[in-house]
Amino acid sequence: MEQDVLRKVQRIQLEMAKEIKRVCDENGIRYFLYRGTFLGAVRHQGVIPWDDDMDIGMLREDYEKFRRIAPEKLKPEYCFQDWHTDKNYALPFGKVRKRNTVFVEAKCARLPENGIYVDIYPLDFAPEDEKARKALAGKLLHLFRVKLMKSGYTPWREDDRIVWKKRIGYLVYQAAALFVSQETLVRKYDALVAQVPESGTVYEQSALPTAYYFDREWFRDRADYRFGDTYFAGPKEYDAFLTTLYGDYMCLPPEDKRENRHQIQELDLGE
Repeated sequence: MEQDVLRKVQRIQLEMAKEIKRVCDENGIRYFLYRGTFLGAVRHQGVIPWDDDMDIGMLREDYEKFRRIAPEKLKPEYCFQDWHTDKNYALPFGKVRKRNTVFVEAKCARLPENGIYVDIYPLDFAPEDEKARKALAGKLLHLFRVKLMKSGYTPWREDDRIVWKKRIGYLVYQAAALFVSQETLVRKYDALVAQVPESGTVYEQSALPTAYYFDREWFRDRADYRFGDTYFAGPKEYDAFLTTLYGDYMCLPPEDKRENRHQIQELDLGE
């Protein structure tokens, strides 16, 4: 993505994040800047210059409240999307999208709403036992990969090429997808997440092969962080949180790693 276009995308995403913040602040929903967006706030006091998305996190209770009220409370130019609103959406977290824009990633299916977005991640309670964590993560990853296949995603695509090792590995999930419905996959996934009792540890709901676990207390107290021309809430214990995710988070990545990691294939800013 060319730099001038990337800057325009980032400005749109920032306006979207302000709208999410407004809805949260007016309705008592605790949110926090998350992942690379929070790293940008701490390290750059704004967006990471080469980043092409924004991330916001919420503990599950707040996430559920947000997804319930978002269709009514968001301005008309925005919509909330998850696998309950769109059966072909395959991710266990939601997105707020801007209508009348296009932001198509190489690996994603064609969806009715596929505009520029901000990711909204729920954080759920994790088992305290390490063995139980691994077992849960394995079950969720399996269901997620079957859902990807059922929904027409192509995770083996890297820009214009196919990673054949990954392509072959997904054949088993494609076969499993033939014998299960979209609704059943979502119901099973949500049930597994909900059955974990309250604990002192939470994890992000992204079904990544490598799961990250956080102390729940890190998200109890928030502070305001400058992000461009405004301030957003973020975890007060920023050092422990960012170190868990990135290690030496103040160290910039090599220049060849500063790239369009979402592999945007089609883009329309709606201008």
